[in-house]
Parts: sequence; structure tokens; C-alpha cells
Amino acid sequence: MDITPISASDTLPLRQAVLWPDHPPEVSQVKGDENALHFGIHNDGQLICTASLFWHDTTLRLRKFATAHSHQGQGLGSQMLTFLINKARELGATAFWFDARENALPFYEKHGFAPKGERFFKKDVAYRRMSREL
Repeated sequence: MDITPISASDTLPLRQAVLWPDHPPEVSQVKGDENALHFGIHNDGQLICTASLFWHDTTLRLRKFATAHSHQGQGLGSQMLTFLINKARELGATAFWFDARENALPFYEKHGFAPKGERFFKKDVAYRRMSREL
């Protein structure tokens, strides 16, 4: 499946359904969404995977990476993450980083990311900062 640019508003329903289903949709919005780069994978016209990149100086930050529950475990997340790493390199970013839920650390470590700093919490969910030099 192809990865294509999408709008910030296109990302919101999937972000909310996957990442924060018990919270109002506003929780899935990010300050700066209007200036970020948003990408999606569609299946039969339905958005099934989305991710957004935000510039921070010379680095790119991944935010709100979500794959529909019905399509998890099928390699879409790996496809998207590989695409994003390559896109970050193409754009000249010096590093790629994000805050990852602790239960997803093995997935990110498999893609060359390492944890930085201590565990922290967002809405009672444990996170670690992950990064990779480009």
C-alpha cells in the first residue's frame, strides 16, 4: 500500500480512535498540526495508518502515529516508520525522535531507536523518549 501526504484534519478520527478512544477528539490534536507533515496509508478509501512529523530546529519529531486496530500486526507500522525515516533523511533532518508508549519500545528498538531519559507519564500512560541519529 502506498503512503501519501494527507491533511491534519484527515488524521484526527484515526488518532482519536487508536490513541485516546476514551477522551474527546481535541486530545488528538497537536499544537502546530497546521505546519506539520502528515502521511497516511489507505485501504479501500479508508485511512488505516497515519503519522505526523514536526520540525524542531534541525530534527524531526514523530507524533500521533496510529494504525487502525483491525490492521495492526500486518507490517503497516514498519512500512510507515521506514518511510518516515527515509523522508527525514531526504529533508535533511539530523535526528528523528518521539515519545513512545512503553509497550511499543520493542517495535521501535527493532527499527534502530534507543530510549533516552527516564520514564514519564501522559494521562496515566507510561512513555519513554526514543531517538535515532540520521
